[in-house]
Amino acid sequence: MAYISESLLYVSFAILAGAMLLRLVPEQLKPTLTVPHWLLIACAVAIPVLSFIPIHQLNVSYAASFELSYWEMLKSLLLDVKAGTAWTWTLLSSLGLLFLLSARSFRNDRHMPKVALFIVLLLVIWLGYASHASSLSSMKGLIVHTLHFLPVTLWLGTLFVVGMFAVDGRNWESWLRWFSPLAVGCSLLALAAGFTLMTFTTPQYLNGWMLPYGQAMLIKHLLIVPLLLLAYTNGFRYKSMLKRNPSFMPGRWLRAEAVVAALVLAATGYMGQQAPPHDVKVTLGSVPPSPLFTSLFKGPFSPDMGVKLQWSMESILMLIAAGLMAYGIRSAYRIDRPYIALASGLLTAVFGYFGLMFAMS
Repeated sequence: MAYISESLLYVSFAILAGAMLLRLVPEQLKPTLTVPHWLLIACAVAIPVLSFIPIHQLNVSYAASFELSYWEMLKSLLLDVKAGTAWTWTLLSSLGLLFLLSARSFRNDRHMPKVALFIVLLLVIWLGYASHASSLSSMKGLIVHTLHFLPVTLWLGTLFVVGMFAVDGRNWESWLRWFSPLAVGCSLLALAAGFTLMTFTTPQYLNGWMLPYGQAMLIKHLLIVPLLLLAYTNGFRYKSMLKRNPSFMPGRWLRAEAVVAALVLAATGYMGQQAPPHDVKVTLGSVPPSPLFTSLFKGPFSPDMGVKLQWSMESILMLIAAGLMAYGIRSAYRIDRPYIALASGLLTAVFGYFGLMFAMS
């Protein structure tokens, strides 16, 4: 339940950020969009509800341990624990956002979307305040987590909204003219912040594969490869494809990209509910190893072991297959088959995963 709620939480953030950003863009610089207003309200309601689920689970566990009632323990968590304090401010910010979205003048007012986007930024900051990174290094963790998550929500949120709710291809080239640089900038900032985040949440990257958190991170990183390939194809090969095929519909390709992006957020949501491997040996004392790791690792498992990569014929063949699938994304674009490109992208991650796992020693 917590894994699903965390993934839906990130999707809610992305949709709100993307929708508010697009409200600020002039009509001549974007396709015609029909974003259901109820969806924005649902996302605003979902953020405090979904972010409360980990608080609820923590509260139930602590209440049993300290022999306190649910409400006594909850009061202590909300007042004395960073995650609880962050949730309190998340609730208040979400209520403010809900008030704005519910106002009759919101749809036609030029300034309310700016305020709404600012509130979404505050919600991202409170999410970072409650993160694993912030618990390890208060200010540095907050800043790095925010710089990692905020560009992802702006990039993928805009992608979700346009991919799902664009009703025509009008102004597509004008939209790409500003969105492509935004996507490149956001992805570079997110990658830089992500690698910085790893330095103090996952310093033992290969050994971290023994844990569920490390496996989810590896899958996330492999899914980023087809996501970036699809983003490059959609952003920079659109003109040449339109010249070759005047009936080309880019919205279908954005939806394929959005599916991969949703899987990246799902992997991130799973990571958010797992213990990060600051010290893998110590973490394995309280967390069982990943079933994926133990099922694919060929040797005997021990918490004291160190994971290394030793290339074999089967691992190399799998990585070659991953490369061929990655090339298949470009080939599918030439013949305008987004579902083939989506399948090729997912197989890129699958073959890449087995290629790396088969190389473990």
